[in-house]
Amino acid sequence: MTVPPFGLPAVYGTVARNFPEAICTHFGVYPLRALLRYVEATGLVLDRGNPGTLLIDVPREDGTVVSKPFAECGVDEVERATKAKKTPLPVRVPVPDRARLLFFEDSLLRNFNGVAPVRLSSRTQDGKTLLSVQDVPVTEVARLLKALQEGMSAEPTVAAK
Repeated sequence: MTVPPFGLPAVYGTVARNFPEAICTHFGVYPLRALLRYVEATGLVLDRGNPGTLLIDVPREDGTVVSKPFAECGVDEVERATKAKKTPLPVRVPVPDRARLLFFEDSLLRNFNGVAPVRLSSRTQDGKTLLSVQDVPVTEVARLLKALQEGMSAEPTVAAK
């Protein structure tokens, strides 16, 4: 395999060191480079003589994942799959906590409208939903306590149709 004059020698060299010339010619350098990154991210064992059968978990736009043989994947699909494997799935806030957070947000907006730009944020850690309230002036702590108490006492209702 020869290195093109305008190519990236390191990329070509890495691929050439990992695959026979026939495989490089058949699949191309950039798809094989993407495959090497996917294998590194997943820890899968690669058949260097026949990489086309390796299944790639390709994420779709709707959030589902489909397994496709490498031979049927485009470079962009392999790169998306690699990114998905490297990025841990976000931990979602449980539904009951999300409802309570909406009550807090609504109460803070009502109580601090025109008073202060109070911000509410949340995250999940070790299975617990954590709440952060920011930018509350010290002079308005009593208002904050009132808003939080209103948020705690609010009950969900079903809207009439």
